[in-house]
Amino acid sequence: MLPKTERALKAQKNNMYDLHTHSDFSDGSLPPEKLIEEARAKRLTLLALCDHDSTAGLLRAGRAAAVLGVPFINGTEIEADFTAQLHILGLGVDPKGKKLKALMDLHAARRAERNERLLKKLADAGMDVYDHLPPVNGLPNKSVIAQALTAAGFCSSVGEAFDRFLSRGRPFDVRQEYPQMSVVLDAITDAGGLPVLAHPMKMDCDHRALISDMKERGLWGVEAYYSSASASQTRYFCSLAREFGLAVTCGSDFHGPHRPEAQLGCAWRDVPELIETEAFLKERFGTRTVNFTRGVRRTFSMDEFCAAADRAAAELPDDLYIGLNGGVVISPAAKQHAKSIPSRPLFVLGEYHHGGPEGSYITLYYGSFSRVRPGLSGSALTEEISRVLKHEFRHHLEIRAGEHDLEYEDDMTVAAYLGGGEA
Repeated sequence: MLPKTERALKAQKNNMYDLHTHSDFSDGSLPPEKLIEEARAKRLTLLALCDHDSTAGLLRAGRAAAVLGVPFINGTEIEADFTAQLHILGLGVDPKGKKLKALMDLHAARRAERNERLLKKLADAGMDVYDHLPPVNGLPNKSVIAQALTAAGFCSSVGEAFDRFLSRGRPFDVRQEYPQMSVVLDAITDAGGLPVLAHPMKMDCDHRALISDMKERGLWGVEAYYSSASASQTRYFCSLAREFGLAVTCGSDFHGPHRPEAQLGCAWRDVPELIETEAFLKERFGTRTVNFTRGVRRTFSMDEFCAAADRAAAELPDDLYIGLNGGVVISPAAKQHAKSIPSRPLFVLGEYHHGGPEGSYITLYYGSFSRVRPGLSGSALTEEISRVLKHEFRHHLEIRAGEHDLEYEDDMTVAAYLGGGEA
């Protein structure tokens, strides 16, 4: 099921990764872009964003990962109906999957209804926290309401809010309806994803029976390595994974600074089963491998890029800007050519736009530059931006000359503007 070649194991050795993280699109405190920055700072070699019952943050996370060169796969964490709290990770899901999207929409409606009931019950008991709800990108969940209880002074921490008020069996344990396990597993696999049983050591149930049942319904892996798991718990769930022929994964359940006990990458261990899982996922989802043990090649920041672009643009003749009323704009995107393929991605560094919301303008793509020219800095970066600008200005001037039959000052040709037609 998983690759066990010596070459795959050797290639992945000493690589730290994390397949269970959250952003502020669920109950995490960091936006997707900041999460990716943290992953890069930690030198993670693979990251999955698994927001609760949501895929809304994946596009932003993927874009940031492309810019910063962080190997990334989509993910989500979905709760299913069970006697204990059952969470299932979906690794590598396509957010556009019909069954997954329908399930997310249903979750959102049920959560909104549950939140209203919970907040009203709290208010009726003299704990109105509506005005203390922190801003979130998606629908608030119980963790967000716990933060509001803390901010309003009704408890000293999020943990206390759950222990006293919100956990199962507590006075404000207001539940929502969850889908059946089989429905969740089917939605994940239908979206091209791999279902993983999340943090089973937190569940009070017959684990062997649960995993056996889930395996029959499409379970792919078990999160045996987890931020709060003991060594004996990890060994137990690794043995169950082997017994049922399942993959073993690791996840911190990172939420941000407000949960310091779960740091990015903290669940990873340099063991064969996790090395094999990383190799399999990268091969399955086409994620490139980064070997940080040989050092990280620094790339330039957005501020450095903008400063270099300003220098390059200022050095070009003013005559080039005739009719370019939109000027030169910077995009953070990693623009890919229409003929780009996963095995040979083709990135567009600059692009001329004839008309549009800003008129005629040239776009420089920071994301593309940082992907294909990451080692540039100083004058070398300015020179490369200048080369791309000249290439796009040529396109601009040729269109104007061809469409509008313009005569340039002193009868200069496009090639003369560009120093003999330099591309």
